[in-house]
Amino acid sequence: MATRRWAAATGFALLFCLSGAGSASVLDFDLQGKAGNGLIAGNENHTINGTPGSGGEVGAGITYNDITNGLSINIAWGSGNGLTDLTGTATGGHIHGPTASNAPGSFNEDAGILIALDPLTGWNPSATSGGFSGTPRALTDTEESQLLAGRFYINIHTATNSSGEIRGYLIQVPEPAAATLLLGASVLFLVRPPASRKRHTGLG
Repeated sequence: MATRRWAAATGFALLFCLSGAGSASVLDFDLQGKAGNGLIAGNENHTINGTPGSGGEVGAGITYNDITNGLSINIAWGSGNGLTDLTGTATGGHIHGPTASNAPGSFNEDAGILIALDPLTGWNPSATSGGFSGTPRALTDTEESQLLAGRFYINIHTATNSSGEIRGYLIQVPEPAAATLLLGASVLFLVRPPASRKRHTGLG
């Protein structure tokens, strides 16, 4: 009886872990590329002129709500934000995509402009303390699939580097669901009741 109760409890616990794993509505994203994390010149696929700046996520970072399809972006660059200055004022900033390949193959690929950030509220073109903070627009279901596959990137352009000075590909941060599931199963295994022992009556 104790074994059956333990098995039932294990089943309910695993079901709880699995249901929790599928209920997340806000997904976190990092900026990555072939040269490293963040908005950096090494992630571009062309020759860089001058001494490029650097940027990255700030504040709430980059998140995607898979219920509203809203992609929220909080990025910055320049010494005023603890990074390095661009070669000049940012002349444009965009989300590009989709690339032909999924990540990491996408890191070596370019794509057209999907969403322009520079006309939107929240855009700051300053070379020393620029950035963008906002939710440009809802993505379509197709665009969501492309985003999750790592086929979008953010590109910041300057006059010196008109094809882009700093770039970062949008890569989803892995959810801890699998770890949670394994931990739950491990805990249940550790507290599993011992196998029932045959009682001896002394009658034979």
